[in-house]
Amino acid sequence: MEFNFVYLKFTITTANEKVLSHRLTRAVEEYADVCRQSICRHVSRDCFQCSLNSSCDWFFVFGQKLSSDPDALRRHQKPSLPFVFSFPLSFDKSQTKTGLLECRMVVVGRAIAALEMLLRGLRQLLVRIGEPLNCGLNQIFSCDHQGNFFSLNSEGRFTDTENLMVMSAEDIFNKYPWGCRNVTIRLLTPLKLFSQGRQLGSFDFTVFACSLMRRISSLAYYYCGYEFGCDFKSLSDAAKSVICVEDQFSIKRGEDWKTSGIIGSGCFLVDIGGLLPILMLGTYVHVGKNATFGMGAYSVEIS
Repeated sequence: MEFNFVYLKFTITTANEKVLSHRLTRAVEEYADVCRQSICRHVSRDCFQCSLNSSCDWFFVFGQKLSSDPDALRRHQKPSLPFVFSFPLSFDKSQTKTGLLECRMVVVGRAIAALEMLLRGLRQLLVRIGEPLNCGLNQIFSCDHQGNFFSLNSEGRFTDTENLMVMSAEDIFNKYPWGCRNVTIRLLTPLKLFSQGRQLGSFDFTVFACSLMRRISSLAYYYCGYEFGCDFKSLSDAAKSVICVEDQFSIKRGEDWKTSGIIGSGCFLVDIGGLLPILMLGTYVHVGKNATFGMGAYSVEIS
């Protein structure tokens, strides 16, 4: 099995886009809870002791069960959650814009089979945290690797599975050149990077690239049964030779610790080779702490 994923776009009506996006960024535990309630008849049970967990969509997505293979556990450690939300975060405290909040979602590998549960959970989450904000899930679209969007639903409900476009890492790898000299990375939401247990206060390309490689390889192993053929040791060494020629990064203090991190952009000079496809794939799955709920989103411009 390859590294496959679906890339969705949807809109949410709301009385305050800024407040809703910040609430969604903090809603990791609440989302897991509403997804479980949407399908489980035994919510009081310990999922790890439940006899049904081997066939349970919720347990597969949220259980984060560790590998029994010691080598794989050493390489990949605890798996990330197999989905990623993108919410536009505004730090303008005066903004109270009413209208549509455009969001995105990526679901990886075998978790695609649980997409209906994830979307049902999202609707329930909007009811729970967005009641004062008049929230409602609108049209949902599936995107292909060429940027075309296909409608999946009617009135916020997942109905048209024929239009679900399943993308692969190979689609992304074949879309971009493998050799270039200049790469610009633009952070779309705050990035939380850690090194030796401490959160970084400045952008470090090596830490960024190595964190991204660990994240992608872990998602591939746990949810796609797939091992990339890349030599990650060589790619890590290549990341150390990258030169930053324009640093416009800074620390942004959000409303709390969860929404604080590095923002801005930077231009990097290197014969980046095999790192580029990994960087491009990372634009779909984000990187860093709390990447699942919108943090660490970035774009890449190449020349």
